[in-house]
Amino acid sequence: WAGLSNELVDLILQRLASVSDYFRFGATCTAWHDVATENINYLLSLKHPMLIVPLNAQDVWNLYSIKDNKLLPLPFQVPSVDRFVGSSNGWLVTADDDLVVRLLNPLCLVPGKQIGCDPNTYITLPPLDPPYSNFDHVRKVVLSANPTSSPDDYMVMAIFGADHHVAYIKPSKEKKWTYVNHNWGVLHDLIYYRDHFCAIDYKGEVIYFNEVDGSFSKYLPINHRVELENFETKYLVESPTGELLLVEVIKRWHWHGGYNYTKGVGVWNLKLDSEEWEWMEMKSIEDCALFVGDSSSLSVVASDFCGCQPNCIYLIDDYEAFLYASMAPNGSYALKSTKNVGVYNMETRRFTPYDTAKDDVWLADTAKLGIVPSFVVYKPA
Repeated sequence: WAGLSNELVDLILQRLASVSDYFRFGATCTAWHDVATENINYLLSLKHPMLIVPLNAQDVWNLYSIKDNKLLPLPFQVPSVDRFVGSSNGWLVTADDDLVVRLLNPLCLVPGKQIGCDPNTYITLPPLDPPYSNFDHVRKVVLSANPTSSPDDYMVMAIFGADHHVAYIKPSKEKKWTYVNHNWGVLHDLIYYRDHFCAIDYKGEVIYFNEVDGSFSKYLPINHRVELENFETKYLVESPTGELLLVEVIKRWHWHGGYNYTKGVGVWNLKLDSEEWEWMEMKSIEDCALFVGDSSSLSVVASDFCGCQPNCIYLIDDYEAFLYASMAPNGSYALKSTKNVGVYNMETRRFTPYDTAKDDVWLADTAKLGIVPSFVVYKPA
């Protein structure tokens, strides 16, 4: 195998279609691993949804490939005090009670190797300064680029605190976070879109961050409305064709049960090329499936993934469920039930919640589920 030409090996790599195939390819021999590494940007451009699932061992997690419909043979350990707060460019982001943010690259971990000793797999950032609040937490963290392929250029942005403060840092150049003073409303979501950090607030206002001068620009699409009678959670996601989508999860309060439940989901497409920005409501997303949640959001062409339902929106985690979850003795959060995790069908306009006590293992602890929306090459020992 090592004697094959690079051109032929590269052609084989371009035709691989599953996560498991990439694992096998990179582990074949040193020469094949080198070719895979040279094509890292191609791999990172692919979006294969994977879920982070808990194993029976304490604080041990694994990756579940939706495309392959199975667990990947790469368990990794996360401190029990940490919670998943994001995933970008193949890296997971965790945060602890002291607002210490850590970046973890699960696909580059070598089994048996102690976590934290390799900067290509584990990066600890300076702690965020806690805001003046009795309820301090990190809501979401987003990376602008892959720390492995762009170690000197990537930026990290975080939403944290009860009032959703904003901070950012360039780990290669800065030793502390830069905090943004703003008068926006509560921020619901943050993504990296078209080379900019992009956030959405509770009114549907879009906030763009300019990395060059550190400035922010705010836009309010002219036709967007706020439905005050509903509890709405807003998520941003990039479509497979590169459009910016807004997913609104409409919730109602169950007065007798004492919890929110998902009543419906709306999808809006932000038209950037018109004279005035506006959200255009979408009645169908056709052969597209959206995975949205507090840790990360992702869109895929459903027909490319066995088991993915087209024209559906998967709600994969629920921060409110985390807030009201009970803490287990090992520090993990155990959900007894949640009414906001499941699948919404755009055609039937029906939401089917998952029963976290009965459904598949990868839905056993939705408070810590996350998505790895892209690959990094696993380096064999």
